[in-house]
Amino acid sequence: MEISGPADRREAVAARRREVSFPSGQDECAAWLYTAPGLTGPRPMVIMGHGLGAVREMRLDAYAQRFAEAGWSVLVFDYRHLGASGGAPRQLLDIGRQRADWHAALAFARTLPEVDLDRIALWGSSFGGGHVLQVASEDTGIAAVVAQCPFTDGPASLRSRLRVGPLSAVALTVAGILDTFGSWFGAKPILLPMAGTSWMPAFVASPDALAGASALLPAGTRLSRRSSTVLKRLPSVRAQVSNNIELTQIDGGQEPATGVGRDTVWGVLRGPDGEFDAANALAARLVLHLPLYRPGRALARFSTPTLLCVCDNDAAAPAKTTKRRAQGLAHVHVQNYPCDHFDIYVGEHFERAVRDQLYFLSTQFDYTAATTQ
Repeated sequence: MEISGPADRREAVAARRREVSFPSGQDECAAWLYTAPGLTGPRPMVIMGHGLGAVREMRLDAYAQRFAEAGWSVLVFDYRHLGASGGAPRQLLDIGRQRADWHAALAFARTLPEVDLDRIALWGSSFGGGHVLQVASEDTGIAAVVAQCPFTDGPASLRSRLRVGPLSAVALTVAGILDTFGSWFGAKPILLPMAGTSWMPAFVASPDALAGASALLPAGTRLSRRSSTVLKRLPSVRAQVSNNIELTQIDGGQEPATGVGRDTVWGVLRGPDGEFDAANALAARLVLHLPLYRPGRALARFSTPTLLCVCDNDAAAPAKTTKRRAQGLAHVHVQNYPCDHFDIYVGEHFERAVRDQLYFLSTQFDYTAATTQ
């Protein structure tokens, strides 16, 4: 089932953003809270989380600003072990912990006086798009769900990954086994790239993965000296990296000190003016859990209105599998975009996607408001 609606935007409302945090487990999740000043009464809330190894600075602010302009409150958070959030070791992606972070974000949002408790929506992209489906099946108080280029089926993504680079996928798996074994004895994680070329042992590997992922970072993001040194020796790989990324000089120049932890050749990054730290790296142990994660199955276990924004050429989260999971479910609306996994975050595909999401969410929020009065 597809949605359609007018492309007009409501009159924009100036929004303000402030830094907040909320507890999850033994650590704190860092978050941005967007509010629209001058509006009275509780407002709808959109809670936003990113994909595989990404941080909130990777274009989530662009979506959040649009939602805030519509007069909604928006909470954008980093998962534990990533970005500005707490948690050690760094660059660890634990599926259960990330889902717990979503529940913690919901609990925090429900304590905010400016939030209408009946109109809270979840918005997740990529791996986060899979998480929100699972979380919606566990929490009946959600008004709407938006899952953008969602990871819905581990086996389908694994098959796609094997087609791109079977040898690098084998190397990734071997590293995952070693990393898991080492974790039992307290060893530091073996870090491998989140995005890479087809020959890299990367979680997302394709000819355009590096270009797509790096284009999500703000212009002026600086790469660490070690990573810059490696990239300069691989001009064919450097050509794939967005010009948003600046290299650190091998001789001279200031090394970007980061909170990510030890450096890695795969890419340690510091945002313009030092406002964030990130890394193109994840603990390899994740690879053993990905084939077992199938959040798309959760679609049939809840009835919350859901919008799936599906990229037709998506190799990281195959569109065919996602659409099959949605087939025959009256509460699920599918919008297709003729692009690859990372294209939907920028340019014309972003503009169309955010327009569709605004229309969908405004419809659901208005409907919820009418039925709860």
